[in-house]
Amino acid sequence: PGFIGDRIGVAALMVGLHKALELGLTPEEADAVAGRPMGFPGTGIFGLFDLIGIDVIDLICTNLTGQLAVDDPIRPYLEMPAGVKAMLAEGLTGRKGPGGFYRQQKIDGKRVKESYDLAAGGYRPFTGTELVSAGSRRLDELLAHDDRGGRYARELLSVTLSYSAWLLPEIADDIQAVDCAMREGYSWKRGPFELIDQIG
Repeated sequence: PGFIGDRIGVAALMVGLHKALELGLTPEEADAVAGRPMGFPGTGIFGLFDLIGIDVIDLICTNLTGQLAVDDPIRPYLEMPAGVKAMLAEGLTGRKGPGGFYRQQKIDGKRVKESYDLAAGGYRPFTGTELVSAGSRRLDELLAHDDRGGRYARELLSVTLSYSAWLLPEIADDIQAVDCAMREGYSWKRGPFELIDQIG
C-alpha cells in the first residue's frame, strides 16, 4: 500500500502530531524541534501538514488504514485526533484554505502570523518557543536534552526509525532506496537509515 515516501513520511507526520499532543507541545515548539535540528524540512511537522494539506494527509491515512496489515505498528497513529477533525469540519485544511495549524492575517494593515490552539479550538498569536533543545545545532545535542523538546525528538525518531526498519523488507530492496526516497521525496536531510547510523 502507498509508496516509500507516504509509508514513512506520513507515518512520521502522524507520529509527530500525536507525540506533540501527548507532551503538550504547541505547533511552534514541535516545529522548532522537528525541523532543521532533526534534519526534517524547515516547515517542521505542523507546517508540513499545512503545506501538503491536512485534508490530503487525512485521505492518505484513511487509504493506508484500509490496506495495511492488522499487525502494522503504525496503525494506532493514523487516526486523526478529535481537534484536527474539528479543524477539517471547519474547512481548515492548510495553506490552500483559510488556514491550518498556522495562518496569516492582516490586522491594521500588518501581516500577523497566528497558530491554531487545538485545546481551545481557535487561533492565537504565534508565540515561537523558549525550548532550549530547539536551538540545538546537532542531532546528538538535540536528543541529549532533557526538556520536552528533547523528549519529543527521542519519541518521534524512535517510532519513525524503528518503523522504517520494520517496513524495509516490504517496501524496498535495499536501505539506499528508502534513504533516497525520503531525501528526495520528503526533503529530509538524511534518510532513516542514515539517521540511525548518525545516532549510533
